[in-house]
Amino acid sequence: MRRRVLLLVGIPVLLSLLTLGPASAEPDGGQPPMGGRPLYLALGDSVAAGVGASDRAVTGYVPRLYDLLREEPSCQPLGSPGCRSLVLRNLAVGGATSTTLLAGQLPAAVAELRARNGDQNPRNDVEVVTIDIGGNDVFGVVPSCTAGPTPQCLALVQARLTTFATNFTQILGALRAAAGPGTVIVAMTYYNPLASCDLAALAPLADVVLEGGPGFDGRLNDLIRRISAANGVAVAETYGKLGPADLVGGSDCLHPNDSGHQIIAEAFAKALAEAQAP
Repeated sequence: MRRRVLLLVGIPVLLSLLTLGPASAEPDGGQPPMGGRPLYLALGDSVAAGVGASDRAVTGYVPRLYDLLREEPSCQPLGSPGCRSLVLRNLAVGGATSTTLLAGQLPAAVAELRARNGDQNPRNDVEVVTIDIGGNDVFGVVPSCTAGPTPQCLALVQARLTTFATNFTQILGALRAAAGPGTVIVAMTYYNPLASCDLAALAPLADVVLEGGPGFDGRLNDLIRRISAANGVAVAETYGKLGPADLVGGSDCLHPNDSGHQIIAEAFAKALAEAQAP
């Protein structure tokens, strides 16, 4: 049986607090029976749900990655039905944090993984799982950080990062345990979306939160890298990959547009290919 793939993705930083319902995109009329069709399972918040894309079901990063996976020649050793029969289930909920994902999406994802990957039928496996989570954990500090990286602001950021680290460790551990030791796991670091929006003055603070700076060692991206390494997870780097033309901008300081979603999908695909290389 071909090595199963679990693709875990971090979210673009400072994601939205929008309350969107779960985005479920199953192109062939819903979740297939357990009999033989492989599954791509997506978890996350508004970015995984496609916010910022012109058509969430088509140009969001999850459906774009889904299309790339269905065309992947290396899936063919699975035999019939192969990647063309891959279906998509998107559990993402706008406004999700690492805490709410633990309580809501993770149990559903673990149940799916155990049921499919734990049976004797390799054709119904969850072949890919993506997750973007964590931006909403830190976005809530913005009202307390309008003066920049003050000691009070950085202390609040550090507290949020501590909670995120605990939750993300639990999330990756649970997914790894349910998927099995032979799975490929890839996590994504965050990009800075603030320079092109109304909160541009806080873009330097976002860089500090993401990659660190004088007097602050929190470094959200380093948490992603370290926790991923501890769980045998590869990392797709997106920091610095999206420019102003790839973001919604204006009053939306959070979301990628169509080109941004495309870059994210390609980053996932690249990380997956590198993880599978001999």
